[in-house]
Amino acid sequence: MNSTLTSLHLWINNIGDAGASAVAEALKVNSTLTLLYLGSNSIGEAGARAVAEAMKVNSTLTDLDLWSNSIGDAGASAMAEALKANRTLTELRLGGNSIGDAGARAVAEAMKVNSTLTELGLHDNSIGDAGASALAEALKVNSTLTMLWLGGSSIGDAGARAVAEAMKVNNTLTKLSLSGNSIGDAGACALAEALKVKSTLTRLWLSDNSIAEAGVQALRSSVRMGCELNL
Repeated sequence: MNSTLTSLHLWINNIGDAGASAVAEALKVNSTLTLLYLGSNSIGEAGARAVAEAMKVNSTLTDLDLWSNSIGDAGASAMAEALKANRTLTELRLGGNSIGDAGARAVAEAMKVNSTLTELGLHDNSIGDAGASALAEALKVNSTLTMLWLGGSSIGDAGARAVAEAMKVNNTLTKLSLSGNSIGDAGACALAEALKVKSTLTRLWLSDNSIAEAGVQALRSSVRMGCELNL
């Protein structure tokens, strides 16, 4: 019934799946809310599915935060299906949600067709090299994403190489976080080569990896003016 509220913050409560489902039902008819923050609320797969269904019909929400819940691969897949239909969401944060490579693959497939999302947070999950590679493939065709957060996601050199290849053809990504992974010199050198070839990046986070002097030197010699490198 409310027709004025535009931002709702429910961070760090215990609303669970039942509360998330209730909020989702409201989203189906609400026409004013643009920001909804549901981080750290013990929301699981069922709650994520309910919110995803709402996002298929909601036409006003632009910023959705589900950080630090337990939606898992199934919940991520449900959100991915919503991204294929939704035309208003620009920021989605799914960090710390027990998402593995299957969930990352589903989100990646959605990013190939979604044309509105500009910021995607998948940090502190376990997407691994397979998930990172799937997202990299999506980056080759996506033309709207500008910020991608993949820190603390069990990504190694293979995942970094895949992302590097995507960077050579992507024209929109400006901020990329790969901090807190297991990227070594091989992955760092691949990213460095991508920076030489072509990159729109203005900031690249690579701290807390396994990059030694060779990788550091390669990155520092490749980074261009206007790009901030965090090692």
